[in-house]
Amino acid sequence: MADSEKKVEEEVKETEEEKEPLNMKASFKKKLAKKDEELEKAKADMEHWKNEYYKAYADMANLRKDIQKDHQEVIKYRVEGLVDNLLPVLDAFDIALKAEVKNEETKNYLLGFKYVYTQLLQVLEGEGIQVIEPSIDSKFDEKTMHAVETIESDGEEHLVKKVNLKGYKLYDHLVRAAMVVTSVKHKEENKDTKETTEEKVA
Repeated sequence: MADSEKKVEEEVKETEEEKEPLNMKASFKKKLAKKDEELEKAKADMEHWKNEYYKAYADMANLRKDIQKDHQEVIKYRVEGLVDNLLPVLDAFDIALKAEVKNEETKNYLLGFKYVYTQLLQVLEGEGIQVIEPSIDSKFDEKTMHAVETIESDGEEHLVKKVNLKGYKLYDHLVRAAMVVTSVKHKEENKDTKETTEEKVA
């Protein structure tokens, strides 16, 4: 009897010993699954912050480019105010140099003015200023010209007939349009009136 009890006890003990590694295995699997979850979460967090970093880096790079571009624009167009203030001076030079003079002394003065005017224009050109001086009978360009007057003509319409004031551009900025006189066709009323008058006279 004692042997059989001993045998049963041994079997129970063996069963418990067998169960113990199974319990440990289950516990280990549970811990491993938890660690896997934590690892996945850490990976997701890392991915999120990596994306945030790249986004912030891209924003910073774009901001740097915008600031640099703005700075270059400021440098590029810094002389625009100066040119605005110089326009009356440039116009005065232009008008003076177009004047017809017979006096030799005045002609010499004008040669000196022309030299100074040429130098001034060269300095302005070095800063990006372009003179807009349309040629006579060239097509009117509304982007760079302003028609201050029109004259009737038998020829083509919208041709430059006179340049009152030169225009100026700073790179792609129009500082002032060239002030011009353009051609328009004779009014039909004038033609009809003229024809009627001629018929009456005949």
